[in-house]
Amino acid sequence: MKGYPSIPQCTGQGFFEIRDAYIFDKLDGRNVRVEWTKKQGWHKWGSRHRLFDGTDPDFAPAIPLFERVYCESLARIATDSRWQGVTAYLELWQPSSLGGVFVPGEQFHLTLFDVAPYKACQMGPKEFLKTFDAVPTAKFLGQAHWTRGFVDQVRHEGMTFEGVVGKAGERHKLVLAKAKSQKWVDAIMARYGEVEGKKLVDS
Repeated sequence: MKGYPSIPQCTGQGFFEIRDAYIFDKLDGRNVRVEWTKKQGWHKWGSRHRLFDGTDPDFAPAIPLFERVYCESLARIATDSRWQGVTAYLELWQPSSLGGVFVPGEQFHLTLFDVAPYKACQMGPKEFLKTFDAVPTAKFLGQAHWTRGFVDQVRHEGMTFEGVVGKAGERHKLVLAKAKSQKWVDAIMARYGEVEGKKLVDS
C-alpha cells in the first residue's frame, strides 16, 4: 500500500521558495489511506504506518465515514479515469482534536487531501482540484508565491488554525511544503509541554 511522503516545514536553513504554490488548509487529525482496485474495489485500509480494520480502536470511525461520503464517487472517478487502482489519502479529524489526539465522544470528519493513481505519484494540485471538484476535499485557499514572508504571514496572522500546505508541479516534479500557525503552536505547547510539544511542532 503506497505511503504518503513526509511534508517538509519551510523554516530556517531548510526554507525553499515555491512559485505559484496552491495553498490548502492543513487539518489537525490523523492520516488515513484507502486502496481501490478495479477488481477488488475499496479493500485495504491503513494509517500512515500500519493497516487497520473495523475493530481498530483509533481508526475504525474512518471506514463508515468513507463509505458514506466517498466510496461511490471516488470509485466512479477512478473508473471513468481508466485507472487500474488508486490510493486515496484522507485526514480523520474532529473540531477539537489537537496534535492528532482525538476527543472521546466528539463527532469525526474525514477529508480527502491527495490521491495517487496506480503506478503513479500523487497528483499535482491543479489536476487534483479539477478531477475531484465534485467531492469534499481539503479547503483550497488560493495560489501564492511561497516565500519567507508568506510563511511568516501564516505563522502570525493565522490563515487557518493549524496552518497550510503548499503544493506545486505535477507528478514526479511535485513539490510540497507546510507552514504552521503560532496559535496552533501555542496550543500544542500548553497542552503537551516542552518535550512532547516540541516533537509535535517539529513533526
